[in-house]
Amino acid sequence: MQDRNNRNNRRNGGNNNKQSQKAAAARAAEQVDICLYNALRSVFMDEAFCAPAITKALKGLNNTRQHPFVTSAFYGVLDNNVRLDKIINSLCERAPDKNTSVVLKIGLFYCLYADMPDYAAVNRAVELAKHVGAFSGFVNAVLKKSIGFTPKFASAAEKFSYDCSTPEWLCKQIIADYGADKAAEILRAELPQSTHIRPVKGRISAEDFASAANGGEFTEYGCYCDRAMLDRFAPGSVAVQSVSSVRAVNAYVKGYPRGKVIDLCAAPGGKSVYLSELGDYSITACDIYEHKLDLMRGYAKKLGAKIDVKLNDATVHNPEFDGAFDIVIADCPCSGTGTIKTKPDILLKRKPTDIPELNEIQSKILDAAAGYCKTGGVLCYSTCSILKSENEEIGDKFLSAHPEYTRLDRMKLLPDTDRCDGFYIERFVRG
Repeated sequence: MQDRNNRNNRRNGGNNNKQSQKAAAARAAEQVDICLYNALRSVFMDEAFCAPAITKALKGLNNTRQHPFVTSAFYGVLDNNVRLDKIINSLCERAPDKNTSVVLKIGLFYCLYADMPDYAAVNRAVELAKHVGAFSGFVNAVLKKSIGFTPKFASAAEKFSYDCSTPEWLCKQIIADYGADKAAEILRAELPQSTHIRPVKGRISAEDFASAANGGEFTEYGCYCDRAMLDRFAPGSVAVQSVSSVRAVNAYVKGYPRGKVIDLCAAPGGKSVYLSELGDYSITACDIYEHKLDLMRGYAKKLGAKIDVKLNDATVHNPEFDGAFDIVIADCPCSGTGTIKTKPDILLKRKPTDIPELNEIQSKILDAAAGYCKTGGVLCYSTCSILKSENEEIGDKFLSAHPEYTRLDRMKLLPDTDRCDGFYIERFVRG
């Protein structure tokens, strides 16, 4: 009798332990889902930018081992947003409210792309809906209908947009510029989602950088690493800077190892600071907003860079700068279409009507800057766009209006071939 009681106690203890573990796992999953929801809600409903949105949300998740999953799911939802919208619109007679839509997108992402069974994905989304005040019954019904569902398309353009998870208007423009096959390669390219850092000249040796960055993915200028890896480096010894940005600065000064430089649209200052490390340059970094000047001053001080920061509206010709510079950099405001792989929220904010407005600004900046070069000096035009209307066409228009300049060279970076954000650089020499 005593043995039987002992066996029952052990069995009950084991059952209780399993139930406790199951409950703990459910709580952990709930915390992950809420964290992901908070980040996506900030983007979809509060119009926040993706990087600060996910950073803020992760602060509320104590278990740092869960951060990679949340981050991956966050960017996964944003990368697939066009597809998710198409599925939701196809399955719902009426568009759901924004709150419910966020939950649906999380549930659909779990069903379609996460490594979990469909029933688990649906259950997690339903529980999340209850927690955040979305319509849980509606979420349950839509997600169950989505399993195995294939949407129908009204046109080849709509299907292309779905396959590349890119708004149809942008797909059409990229196809017009590159052709359908190349457009698909550009839009389907995969880039590292981790942070790219580079060593700061004079602050860390190449050997120490390589040792501290061990485990990262090295590039010709630095390495991709997790944010946690930054703690291995002394403050000010490395800079967070994209590969495309670093390549652009090297392209600006190719053949010009010294001289006076003005960066007309310099904020937040990364290119100007890096330029100060490359040669014997006297650098003036400008922006139209006073608060951004303070940011640039602080960043330059942090990395030990010597740059002169000045308030200036790049779209208005400034006689003070006439004939004063060997290198003029006009890294102009643009659509950002080259960075959609690393900043997917751009696809949520950008509209087709933005492009003509940006073209006008780009041309104004180049026209204003035309007088700033010395004879023999180089004027550098660049954008982080892949659209020809913001790149080649702006350059051609500038040369038509300014016969005193000739084209020195062009460089275009594309995600599929260069494994970095899309970027365009064109240089003109003043005769």
